[in-house]
Amino acid sequence: MKLTPAFVKSLLSVSLFAPMPALAFQSDTTNILMLAISLGGFCFFNLLLTGLFYFTGKYHSQRFAQLHTLVSLIPAVITFIVAMIYIKGAGAISLNIGVIIVSVALSLLPIQLSHHAKAPTEKTPLILAIVALLMMFVGYYAAPLTIFAIAIAHVAVLSRGSIGVKLLSYATLIAGYSYLGYWAYQIALHS
Repeated sequence: MKLTPAFVKSLLSVSLFAPMPALAFQSDTTNILMLAISLGGFCFFNLLLTGLFYFTGKYHSQRFAQLHTLVSLIPAVITFIVAMIYIKGAGAISLNIGVIIVSVALSLLPIQLSHHAKAPTEKTPLILAIVALLMMFVGYYAAPLTIFAIAIAHVAVLSRGSIGVKLLSYATLIAGYSYLGYWAYQIALHS
C-alpha cells in the first residue's frame, strides 16, 4: 500500500471544510434555488418515468432507451447554460454543477437498464395509457406534470395496443395539449 504524501492529506482535509455550497447564497439566491428545485423536480419525475418504462418492458428496445436518455439530458444542458450565463460566484456554480451532475447520472440510467430489460407484455400499452390518464389528473393540480402525462400518452399511442387503449391515449393527449395551451395563455396574459 502506497502512503499518501502529507501535503495531499492536508489538502484533502482543508477541502472537506471548504464551504462551497454555503457560498452559493452570496447574491442571486432565488435563481440558484429555482434552478436546483426545477431540475430536481424534473429528475424525480424522470426517475418515475424510468421505473415505469423499465417495468413495462419499454427498455427492451435499445433505441427507445437512447431516445429517453437524449430527451432527459435536455433540461440538464439548459440548466448548465443558464447557470454559466446568469450565476456568478464559485459557490453558486458548484452547487448547480452538483445538481446537474446528478441529473445527468439519472438521465443515463435508461441505457444501463436496457441491458437487463424484459420484453413488453400485452398489457404494456394499457398500463401506459392508465398511468398517462392518472398523471393528467395530477397535472390539473400541478400544471407542469401535464408534460409527463403527454410523454407517457405518446409512448402508449406508439405501442401496439387495442383500439380502446389508443382512444384513451389520444383523449389524454388532446386533454393534455389543451390544458398546456390554456396554461401558456394564462402565463402570457398575466406576464
